[in-house]
Amino acid sequence: MFNRAATPDARVVDSSRPATPTPISNLKSPPPFAQAPQQSGVMRDADTPTSVLGQDITISGQQLVLKTKGSLLIAGHIQGDVHGESVTVGETGSVAGTITARTISVQGEVRGALKGSAVILNATSKVDGDIVKQTLAIAEGAQFDGSVRRAKDIGEVTPDLT
Repeated sequence: MFNRAATPDARVVDSSRPATPTPISNLKSPPPFAQAPQQSGVMRDADTPTSVLGQDITISGQQLVLKTKGSLLIAGHIQGDVHGESVTVGETGSVAGTITARTISVQGEVRGALKGSAVILNATSKVDGDIVKQTLAIAEGAQFDGSVRRAKDIGEVTPDLT
């Protein structure tokens, strides 16, 4: 118990243990206009880190496939396919390739297919490609050129994370 007369103990720093980096809280993606539904049987940890590809990054290559088992925020440019648990293309981001994820949120530009359990096109999004989905939300102002169809089974929209 604490009382007013008590003084806090001095903390001893163990130099044999590596320091844990402090997460950067300023790098959050803007919230999408609609929240993606929770997938049944899939637990999402609120402390799962988000990997960020900043505005100054361009990744390109032949047969390039980016994979993440967590969340990915793309603010830069990718020429290749992306697989992840949750992928957000930020307003300054662009992807030329297929995005396959459980949850896909687009605020920037995508030229290629979107395959996801939940696909969200925000008002600032520009998508040129087909969408295979279980659920789809399109905000007023979103630009979309392509076809949409419901996934025949969950395997069609499940990302390859191995």
